[in-house]
Amino acid sequence: MNTINILIGGEAGQGLVSTGNILLQAIAQKGWFLYATQDYESRIRGGHNFFQIRVSQEPVSTMKNEVDILVSLDKVTYDRHKDLLAQDAVVIFDPEFSTVEGESRANVGIPFGKVATDNNQPRVMANAVAAGAIWGLLSDDFELLASVLANVFASKGAEIIAGNHLVAQKGFEIAKGLVGSELKLAQPSNPEPRMLLKGNDALPLGALASGLQFMSAYPMTPSTGVTEFVATHSNRLSVVMEQAEDEISAINMAIGASYTGVRAMTATSGGGFALMTEALSLAGAAEIPIVVINAQRPGPSTGLPTRTEQGDLLFAFGTSTGDFPKAIFAPGDVEDAFYLMCHAFNIADKYQMPVIVLSDQHLADSYQTIEPLDLEKVKIERGLIVSGDKDYKRYAFTETGISPRQFPNFGEGLVVSAGDEHDEYGHLTEDATIRKKMMEKRMAKMILVQEEALDPLVVGDDDPEIVLIGWGSTKGALLEAAELFRAEGKTCQIVHLTQVYPLSKKLEDILNGKGSKYVVESNYTGHLEKLLAMEFGWKPTGHVRRYDGRPISPSFIVEKLQGRDA
Repeated sequence: MNTINILIGGEAGQGLVSTGNILLQAIAQKGWFLYATQDYESRIRGGHNFFQIRVSQEPVSTMKNEVDILVSLDKVTYDRHKDLLAQDAVVIFDPEFSTVEGESRANVGIPFGKVATDNNQPRVMANAVAAGAIWGLLSDDFELLASVLANVFASKGAEIIAGNHLVAQKGFEIAKGLVGSELKLAQPSNPEPRMLLKGNDALPLGALASGLQFMSAYPMTPSTGVTEFVATHSNRLSVVMEQAEDEISAINMAIGASYTGVRAMTATSGGGFALMTEALSLAGAAEIPIVVINAQRPGPSTGLPTRTEQGDLLFAFGTSTGDFPKAIFAPGDVEDAFYLMCHAFNIADKYQMPVIVLSDQHLADSYQTIEPLDLEKVKIERGLIVSGDKDYKRYAFTETGISPRQFPNFGEGLVVSAGDEHDEYGHLTEDATIRKKMMEKRMAKMILVQEEALDPLVVGDDDPEIVLIGWGSTKGALLEAAELFRAEGKTCQIVHLTQVYPLSKKLEDILNGKGSKYVVESNYTGHLEKLLAMEFGWKPTGHVRRYDGRPISPSFIVEKLQGRDA
């Protein structure tokens, strides 16, 4: 695949995210495909952060380890990433802060801050100089970059826009003069419109398209972007966004809102999700729909707050005390994230139960270009809603386990909900017979939930030697790892799950099919592997696991299965 891989590294506070965001918009508007990730430490200033962008003429859904353009804004970046440089890589560095090995036309020293001040602009515009220099290696079309700068700094006024335009052009001209155009991809002739989204945009966008009316949350990395997105658009869309004092309040507010009849959700990460579990079981007992996004990060405890992991699957599966119906989804990319949110709300409403959506830092903070989302695919299903009479039974026993749901004050009946065990009217009881019937009623819904379970994505060779099985954000890495195996002459198939509980019945036949099977996931103990063993009594040939807080890459999978140290 013909791609250019860019890595911009520096300290927090140096503006590398701004540089990256300017380039993302320019690349997308040019008509190329891209995939971009952020690696940042849990601090406001200092530390080593980097922003990676993969530019391609074809769709891409994961990063590549090899670096074609390395931009070093500090002393650490070059030393940390020099082993990843491709044979013909270009290094752009700021000689005030960084040095590189040897001298060649591929090592380009540009004093970004000095270029800005030499042109009578503030030093903070160094990020625009860097963006211009990188763009000069990708394209001859400076006017496109200029239009992006005008849009990015529109709120700052004409003077700031003009200053950024000036210094970006200087960076553009310096890089082109020193390196030329050896790295350029073919320029798209008739680019089609595409969307540029990260996971923390796609998840709330899917919720809003699905009729979200209330969200409450307490900020917690890496889920905070979901909250910010909803808050940004809440007034225009008549959605209430409430920042609660903690995660316990957040989920209870959302449950209260859902009780009144509106679609409601909350978002958090592992530690916050732990605080929500008692309220989750309340929603399960009271049969109140609720959607909870858990953007996973490495634990235990505070762990690595800004890194990635898939360590909460079995926690989500167990979720709190006693048995109650639930479903768990795990989007594999930004497109999955959008459409799965609609499905999550529909399942929550139809079966009157909690639904958990497992994201993670890698998905949350990674950008991807995709075809425009199709709102025709968004179908809102609210389930069995009635306007009850005076004898309304909120928890009426039914063959399916689904009781007719009335919203308070939308019928003659009284709506009584309870977390304690209750009878059909919602009144508390300790009667053993009613308890048994009520538990069976609630759990009967899981039969229907499983019948509606999403089938896994199966892609690749029909007669595979190797089968890679994964879930959530490993999707892109699995797809490209399969291509790497094929390049070595091996047949390969991937099986990717976006619904991890309850599991599709079709999965059992796939697991017992041809090929050596390896479960790929970002955790230490193999959560999906254990869940598959519990559900199907199945054991794989082997596994690939990563738990250092970094995302799984295609090369990591291949090297692990070939016995090399990844």
